[in-house]
Amino acid sequence: MTKKRTLDPEMIDSVAQNMFYALPLIKKRLLHMDIVQKEHGTPLSHVQVLAMLQDVGMMSVSEISRRLGIANITPLVDRLFEAGYVDRQHDENDRRVVNIVLLPAGMEKLASIRATISRQIQTQAEDLSLSEFRELHDSLESVVRILSSL
Repeated sequence: MTKKRTLDPEMIDSVAQNMFYALPLIKKRLLHMDIVQKEHGTPLSHVQVLAMLQDVGMMSVSEISRRLGIANITPLVDRLFEAGYVDRQHDENDRRVVNIVLLPAGMEKLASIRATISRQIQTQAEDLSLSEFRELHDSLESVVRILSSL
């Protein structure tokens, strides 16, 4: 039986406070999803599904739902299907399982969205020194790595 470690309450409070500060700053200063949505007509949740599919390949509807924390993912998948960005495939071993796969049109859409986001970051990064930008890069990689392991 593993013993739970005791974390410093001040550090816990600091992490919680930094989350409240970081999320709006990321949305406001780096990731202008309102601009992305207006330019591409694609909500963040759709972009997230397309990106997951590109990274992982085929995913079941329930896995997408679990990863996004959205209970009823079917309407979102339906919209991506109707747009021609994804396809549904029944699992070979269990026909009850529906897998979602990214289609070439979805790859193109995601590439276009990522280009827009990269341009936004390029613009914002012009105000940072090279060492600050490296620190931002490394910090975000750490956040993703740590949160993915939870």
